[in-house]
Amino acid sequence: MMKRMFCVLVVLVAFIAAAPAQSATFPEKEVQIIIPWAPGGATDLIFRALAVSTEKYLGQAVVIVNKAGGGGAVGYVEGSKAKPDGYTLVTAVTPLTILPHNVKTSFTYKDFEPVINVVRDPAMFLVRSDAPWKTTKEFLEQAKKNPGMISVGNSGAGGGVHLIAMAFEKAMGVKFNHIPFSGGGPSVTALLGGHINAVSVSPPEGISQVQAGKLRIMALFSEGRFDMFPDIPTCKEQGVNFAMGQWRGLAAPKGTPAAVIQKLHDAFKKGMEDAGFKKNAKDMAVNLSYMSSGDLGKTMAADHEFYGILVREIKK
Repeated sequence: MMKRMFCVLVVLVAFIAAAPAQSATFPEKEVQIIIPWAPGGATDLIFRALAVSTEKYLGQAVVIVNKAGGGGAVGYVEGSKAKPDGYTLVTAVTPLTILPHNVKTSFTYKDFEPVINVVRDPAMFLVRSDAPWKTTKEFLEQAKKNPGMISVGNSGAGGGVHLIAMAFEKAMGVKFNHIPFSGGGPSVTALLGGHINAVSVSPPEGISQVQAGKLRIMALFSEGRFDMFPDIPTCKEQGVNFAMGQWRGLAAPKGTPAAVIQKLHDAFKKGMEDAGFKKNAKDMAVNLSYMSSGDLGKTMAADHEFYGILVREIKK
C-alpha cells in the first residue's frame, strides 16, 4: 500500500512540475480555432483575418477548422471535449449562450475558459436589390398581411441571428417563415439565388454583396448607422423600436492553464491591434470590441441568463 501511495505521489509531483514548464514553452506547435459554422459566414471571415494577423505575435501558425452542424452544437461539443492545453480553441459567439436553452446539449458556457472578445455587432435583415419593399415598415406591413409567407434565412436553428429574427417578429407582432442553413455564407447564397425572401445576418455577412448592389439592408438593428452605409437608417430611425446584436470572441476548453490563457489573450489582442487586421475589419463593416478574459466571462454568464428568459418568452 505504501509503495502504491509513493508511486501516486511521484506521478502527481511530476505532473505539477511539468505544468509550469509546459506553459512557459507554449506554444510549440500550431493552434487551431474551431468555427462551429460553414465557411463564408461572419465568424469565419472575422477569425480567418484575425488568425493571419495573430500568427506573428503567437510565434506559431493559427489554423481555422470549420465544424458545422446543429446550429453550432457540433463545433462546441468538439471544442468542449478537446485537450485543455491551449492548442484547440473555439469561437465563443452569442449562440454558445443560447443553444443550451433551445435544445439539450452536453455543454454550456461553463465548459469553456474565456480568452478574449473581438467583435460586437448589430444584426440586420438583408433582401435582394429587386425586392419590392423599400423601408422596414413596408416589409413589416407585408409580413402582417401575409403571416408566415416571408421566408427569412439564418445561419442555424437556435443560433444568434435566428433568435434575433424571432425576437424581432415577436416585438413587431408578425410571423416569418424561418429557414435554417449551416452558416451565414450558405444563407446569403440562398438569398442571392432567390430561394428565400430575406436573411438575418451580422456583418460582414452580405456586406460585399450590398456594396456590389446585389443586396439591400432592409432592417438595421443597431443604435447608430454604419459608417460604410451612412444613407441607410436604423430601425429606430424609421420608427421601429428594435436593436439587437452579437458578440464574437475566443474560448478554450475548461481546465486550460491560466498562464496559457494569458499568452493566447496577449497574442490575439496584439492581432486585434494590428493595422492590417483593423483595415480588414473596417472593410468588412465589423465593429471591433475588445473584452478581457474576465469581462468576456461575465458577458457569457449574463447572456446565458438573458437568453434563457428570452427563449422562454418567445416559445410562449
